[in-house]
Amino acid sequence: MSNNNNAILPVITRRQFIGASSLASAAFITEGMSMTTSASTQETHSKPQSGKSHKAWAKQHLRGGEVFILPSHQADLKSLDEDGLRRDVRHSIAQGFCSIMPLNTGIDVDTYMHMNSVIADEAKNKILMVGVIRPGSWQKQKANVRALERQGFSHALMYFNPELQSLDEIYQQMREIIENTSLAIVLYVRPNKKIERFDPTGLPLDVFDKLAELDNVVAVKFTQELRPAAAYAVAKRVGDRLLLGVVDLEMMLPLSLKYKVQWAAQWGIDSLQSPEKPWVNQYLELLSLGKNEQAYDLYWQYEPIASAFYAMQAPSLRVGGHPWLQIKYMKWLTGGNGGLLSDLHESPEHIPHLTPQERATFRHNFINAGFKVTDLPDEAFMVGTEAFKRGVRASDLVATPQYIV
Repeated sequence: MSNNNNAILPVITRRQFIGASSLASAAFITEGMSMTTSASTQETHSKPQSGKSHKAWAKQHLRGGEVFILPSHQADLKSLDEDGLRRDVRHSIAQGFCSIMPLNTGIDVDTYMHMNSVIADEAKNKILMVGVIRPGSWQKQKANVRALERQGFSHALMYFNPELQSLDEIYQQMREIIENTSLAIVLYVRPNKKIERFDPTGLPLDVFDKLAELDNVVAVKFTQELRPAAAYAVAKRVGDRLLLGVVDLEMMLPLSLKYKVQWAAQWGIDSLQSPEKPWVNQYLELLSLGKNEQAYDLYWQYEPIASAFYAMQAPSLRVGGHPWLQIKYMKWLTGGNGGLLSDLHESPEHIPHLTPQERATFRHNFINAGFKVTDLPDEAFMVGTEAFKRGVRASDLVATPQYIV
């Protein structure tokens, strides 16, 4: 990857890209690796067992990357395309990820339950599933938690409730849910201004500290926007007991000097790699083995791809949105299903529209990073690859929300 290739990136990268010598050394690293992350992922796909330690389960099973799957629709942009969902599951498995999270973006509860059942059927015995537990009481969350258990989910990302009046209330509410489920729990480290009256990080660190003592609390997930000082505070409090699910690849390096880094909690990792070049999983494996220098070299091979992705996401994340179609398109380029989402009725600031220029840039950058990309036209992305194979075309779509032709 030359400096001329960097010029097409939509943002300035975090640091000057090291260049051809780094490419050569990182290529040597990846060729010499046994791909144990991919192999072990497909061998360690069982849920926590009753009567056995959830924390021990997490150390064994939560290794490598964790990704999400967005809905795939029929041309009506309402009904699910089951073939498309199954393709995305297989695409995740092919990259050696440890688990997948189905997202309910733009769909109702019944459709989401159907989506979960399809994904669970395809994922069974091949990859773990992670769900979401939103803020609220046990009575409010009970139906959702029981559904996750029935459908074969192994663990769940849990939010804290910033509306409660004290840290003790937050703790008691979360503890009641945790003690009533067989799911392993990942605490969501997402700062909230309402919590700053208790802690300057905007995080209920005292709550996390106490919850970390419960056996089925196994990990924390950092947000992309988490400040280094807050990340340090969380790691210092719970890093001796919980897995640190860091999503910032640069932040992993310094944290790994003191804490075990073996897993990245759910984010769009498959927007940065491909089945043929699963470099993020390889990077995590190197860190877990203490091979930081090799991990450092591998990171710099793909730093422009990583920095461009983070910068693309940042404006939307800061206002509570997500660049969903951009993420879907990058996954599609390397073998995912693609397909437009239903109209999310959000401003372009929150849900940016996918433009022809972005699509061309993503494709160009991936090719220049050595990724194998699809030669299908963008029309196949619009309807989804599986639907395109069945003869569905863009003219069959009822609308093209969030997408600029």
